[in-house]
Parts: sequence; C-alpha cells; structure tokens
Amino acid sequence: MMHTVTHFFLHANPLLIYLTVAVVLMLESSGVPVANNTLLLLTGALASMGHLDIWILGVFAIIGSCAGASLAYSLGAWGGRRILVRVASFFRIKEEKVTIAERWFQQSGVWMIFLSRMTPYVRPFACFPAGISRMPFARFFVSAAAGSVIWCVALLAIGWNLGKRWGLALQAIQNYTVPSICVVVLLVASYALLLYWLKRHFYARLQSTGPEKGEESAKKDHNLLGV
Repeated sequence: MMHTVTHFFLHANPLLIYLTVAVVLMLESSGVPVANNTLLLLTGALASMGHLDIWILGVFAIIGSCAGASLAYSLGAWGGRRILVRVASFFRIKEEKVTIAERWFQQSGVWMIFLSRMTPYVRPFACFPAGISRMPFARFFVSAAAGSVIWCVALLAIGWNLGKRWGLALQAIQNYTVPSICVVVLLVASYALLLYWLKRHFYARLQSTGPEKGEESAKKDHNLLGV
C-alpha cells in the first residue's frame, strides 16, 4: 500500500500533491481519522529529493490544518452543546456542571488546544470542545494555528532531513505516541487538580478571615494566579 502511494506521489503533478496535503490535513483536523503524520513525513522526504517545493508544501499543510480546526470549532459551536447536554443528562450530570466546565475551558483551554494540535490521535477531536464552550474564536484560532504550524513544520522538516529514511520517524511516532499522550493527560490533570485545590484553599481563607478582609485577600491571590 505504502509503495503504491509513494509511486503515485513520485509521478503526480506537484499541484495535485499540494492540494491533497491541504485536503487531508483539513479532514484530519475536523475529526476524520486519517494519518496526516505519514503524509507529512513522506512529502517532506519527497521535497528533499527535489520532487516538491518544501515552502509551498508547508503553506498548503498549514492552511489545510487551520481550516480543518476552524471547521471543527464551527461544528462544535453549531450543535455540539445540545448534544453534550443530552449526553450529560443521560449520565445524570446536571447542566450547571456542564456550564462550569465550559467556563473553565473558555479561561484555561487555550493551552489545551495548543498542545492537542501537536498530539497524534488527539488532534482530530481537540477543537470541538472549543466550539462547544464558545471560546472566543480569536483566542482559539491563535492557539490552534500556533500548534498546527509547529506540528506541520516539524514533521515536514523531519521528513526533509531523513529523506529516504523517513520511515524511521514514522516508526518512532507509532512507538512513542501512547506514552506521550499519557504524559500530556497527566500534566493537564495535575494542573486542574492544583487549580481546584488552590481555589478551595483561598475560599477557605475567605470564610475564616471574614467577608471584607477575605474578599481583599482572595482578590489578590486570584490576581497573582490569573484566575
């Protein structure tokens, strides 16, 4: 299968390859499970052999990735919350808790979007929650675009530098993706637990020091934490 794809790319019109890269990246970023890492490594390798222009390839890849992320955001904003509330009610989760989660994502989800755009298997589904929570689109787009640029440029650069040995990078990604995802999940969970503990600690101080002094102290602590 891979030999057939490589043969096709070696003999196809470069413009067709650029468009293929853009479309595949767009589909993958909007939830369609296609392997973009293989495509980026392969086309990066072909560019090093003179079959493609690496700069044009990078532009098409980034445009496709950002377009797909924006499409996923739009789909989430259009009907995602309604579905989320229904699923939550099925598991007897109150809508108020869904709203709290959405507010937290609006405030702290920028880094999650940024990191997820560089995490295999998570990338295709990471942008829907941003739309569901109605994160400001400008903030979402900046974080999604930054992660997309790093991901596309990094994989194309690896394919370019490895050339005919680009399969080594693909094998490494397949072997180390799951441990990497576990580390990311652990870091996000640790951050959420730390933030929760700090908020509980500050509210406890608020109750113990009295309303007026406690409010002043809590405001100062919140300003220091940026929450």
